[in-house]
Amino acid sequence: MSLPPPSSTAGLREYTLELEAPRSWGRGRRSADELRLSAMGMSITHEPSLHTPLRLPLGTLQLGLVDPGIARPGGVAGRFPILKRLSATSVIPREQGIEGWLWTSLGGSALTVLGDPEDAPNAALLFTKPLGDDAVACFVPAMAEEIAARSPLGAPAIYGLLFRVADTGKAENTFRQFGLLRPVTDREVPPTLRRALPTDRPADPKLSGGEDARAATSVAPPGLG
Repeated sequence: MSLPPPSSTAGLREYTLELEAPRSWGRGRRSADELRLSAMGMSITHEPSLHTPLRLPLGTLQLGLVDPGIARPGGVAGRFPILKRLSATSVIPREQGIEGWLWTSLGGSALTVLGDPEDAPNAALLFTKPLGDDAVACFVPAMAEEIAARSPLGAPAIYGLLFRVADTGKAENTFRQFGLLRPVTDREVPPTLRRALPTDRPADPKLSGGEDARAATSVAPPGLG
């Protein structure tokens, strides 16, 4: 008797990522804020930013990114480099130049940051399309006003979330389970949402031609791992 193939483990369980407590809380208090992912969708709670959990269907999520590092790196720093895409399966390696950052110590981010804006985020979620009024309504008034003021077209829009997780290794494994852990490229982030640093070197496609093409980073196809 034939049996049906086993279901994906990502679809059978819920994954919980604890968000790092704000520095202002000190060491004596633990954060109750968290990100939950399952086949049913995403839910994120963050008491300083959201007065009610933000819940989204799984198909709304485009990328889940992790860029480990301390909250206050000091000096000029960037997180989540935006790579130049060559094709559907390859990008120019970071050491050959980048197209910008999702966050910098000089310019912050065009995306919505949960927590202290001075802290360097170590995790991010990008959405397949900007979230509108229903999502913005989950935020506390001050955050909702900030989102509206930063939205380039005047109407409130959330293109992605930046935040700090307590365990970056667990975040990487979780995002990989849902097919979200892939390089962020210029195809996903328009110029208006990028930040730059004085030390940036633009990616040059010519450097990745010929023999150097083998050095291009492979991008896994979407889908559950």
